[in-house]
Amino acid sequence: MAQYQALLEPFKIGKVELRNRFVMLPMTIEKVDNYHISDDLVDFYEQRAKGGVGLIEVGSAYVSDCFDTQPKYHTTTGACGIWDDQFIPGWERIAEVCHAHGAKVAAQLQLCYEWRASGADALLSYAPSKDVPSGPFVGMPEREFTADEIKVVVGQYGAAAKRCKDAGIDIIEIHAGIGYMVMRFLSKYSNHRSDEYGGSAENRARFLTEIIDEVHRTCGEDMPILIRISADDLMPDGNRIADTKELIPIIEAHGVDAWSIQVGFHEAPRPVANQIVPEGEFIGLAKECKSVTAKPVFPGTRINTLAMCNKVVTEGYGDAVGMARQFIADPDTAKKVAAGHPEQVRPCIVCSRCLDNIFLGKPCQCSVNANVWEGIAVGTPEEHPAEEQKHVVVVGAGPGGLEAARVAALRGHRVTVLDKSDRVSGLLNMAQVLNANIEPLVAYWKEEVKLHPSIDLRLGAKADAATLASLAPDEIVVAPGGEVIAIDVPGIDGKNVVSSQDIKDMVAGIVPEGKGLLWKAAVTAIKAQGGTVGFMRMGLNMSAGPTAVVGKKVVIVGGGFAGLECADAMGEGREITVIEEAPKMGNGIGIIDKNPTLAKLKKEGVKLMPGTKLLAVEKKGAKVRTTTLDRETKEESVTESFLECDTVLLSLGVEKNTKLYDEIVKEFPQAKLIGDAMTPEGEVYRTLEAVKGGYLSGMAF
Repeated sequence: MAQYQALLEPFKIGKVELRNRFVMLPMTIEKVDNYHISDDLVDFYEQRAKGGVGLIEVGSAYVSDCFDTQPKYHTTTGACGIWDDQFIPGWERIAEVCHAHGAKVAAQLQLCYEWRASGADALLSYAPSKDVPSGPFVGMPEREFTADEIKVVVGQYGAAAKRCKDAGIDIIEIHAGIGYMVMRFLSKYSNHRSDEYGGSAENRARFLTEIIDEVHRTCGEDMPILIRISADDLMPDGNRIADTKELIPIIEAHGVDAWSIQVGFHEAPRPVANQIVPEGEFIGLAKECKSVTAKPVFPGTRINTLAMCNKVVTEGYGDAVGMARQFIADPDTAKKVAAGHPEQVRPCIVCSRCLDNIFLGKPCQCSVNANVWEGIAVGTPEEHPAEEQKHVVVVGAGPGGLEAARVAALRGHRVTVLDKSDRVSGLLNMAQVLNANIEPLVAYWKEEVKLHPSIDLRLGAKADAATLASLAPDEIVVAPGGEVIAIDVPGIDGKNVVSSQDIKDMVAGIVPEGKGLLWKAAVTAIKAQGGTVGFMRMGLNMSAGPTAVVGKKVVIVGGGFAGLECADAMGEGREITVIEEAPKMGNGIGIIDKNPTLAKLKKEGVKLMPGTKLLAVEKKGAKVRTTTLDRETKEESVTESFLECDTVLLSLGVEKNTKLYDEIVKEFPQAKLIGDAMTPEGEVYRTLEAVKGGYLSGMAF
């Protein structure tokens, strides 16, 4: 019996049988052509259908005409249109390719924050109540829906659902969550109406129930309807789980076949999807909803591992499990589970780089799956076998080099990978100690390299010209990783200074240059424990004891992505101050994670000092200079201060690193440099950029 067998059992939503319990949740991934479904979008969903997902929910399907408009809410521009018959052929294509591979399809009918009755009207921001701000980027509503306008919207939903049915779509989903228009009627936070659409639970649900009735009228009673709802909207004076449990029977009486449970509003003060939110944080809300309905219920917020999926289904939290980002990371997740190889699943690392783009109206990207970004323009390695086999030598076994090797091997090339370290994954080995979400990615790469007999992995190997010449390569990919940014101030070589290079060396089992007995003891202890990540993580978090290398009072130099990650990882039991020379913290962190990360650190007592430069390191601390700007007068003031600390931790990220490449390219002009070794000055390259570089180089030969 396969591991995670419960996830492979079929179940039904209405009359539609699904082959397993895996549901790909809807996302607006910005792969449309003026609201028309593109070849790229069809290919995206076909890959997930091939990969074994039971139900694919396509989001969003916009019911209101948006042609020739400029919505304030950026994500709207990436929606799939369904307000006109001209969109039906695109939906037919998605239904056809998904059905061909055994997946069923739901179309998520959507109205965000803006609406118009027809293409002849202006697109304006609407709401149930004009006195409450609308969602992100929209501001205060320009109009409050009249009862007559609501009837027009209801008709648009019904007509859109009929088009979906005509296109062969299996299930209609109505988005009634996360603060979009239907949820704004349901929520006490945003609905202050005094007519038949406001006040009581039954009245607040009326907009949704009229939509459901209209869908049944246009599509027939046997068309399954799925409702996606925020069980707790997390807004002040909004809906709590008790309100949702009251709403569900009212709504379900109009003919609902399943419930997809999420949480929050987009503008809610509490984050719901970030790394800082524990996985499975909200699955209990789905279990509460199950107590008031006999219909299938599944949670779908902040779930990304198979272990959590299994818990949901086997412990009664849901009848299925919804994920989106994990199926972006690995389209074949379900297929690998069914084949009995869950260890081969490429994990979502919950970095939010996909959402960073989507939320700004840009095409979806992924840190571990570059094909999502490049799409059919580049294609997949399986679709583009090499015309002739070459010997590809990859220098560097970090994420960029390994991706280049994987893609080249899949295309039929013979690959040799050289790395001076004794383990694969490069800087990810250090990153996984600071961030537990990276640990499964390192484990994935260890498994992935084993899968390809055409990859010859040589660890502890020097990549000089003589070695490369002996291998007679046809192509060379140089992926050495970026160089750790260093600074030169008085005292920087002191015993109380720790750099990210030192931590990188320690994690790799190397005593950092210039470090004494304490570091030797730490490295010895790590090796004695087999170099386990848990032990290394514990060692870095220890602020006292025989192997402590970071003291109780710490000044972290660098308030970008790398420095803030260190502050978060090492905060327990320590006093931490982060200084950053730039006027703002968080360089390299996207729109989804930046503010929640800064808020979390402040709440945990981390002192953040933007506009602050390290001047010198002394035995008892750090001398710094802070520049502040008066917002009213626009005048700058400069102050110098001394920050008492035990350890000064340098965490400025990485910069361009071409030394090795410059040596290699002299002898081998065909060599290509990829990954964060190419980091432009002032920018931050992370896993995404490294993997993309590896993918493109592997597809190029």
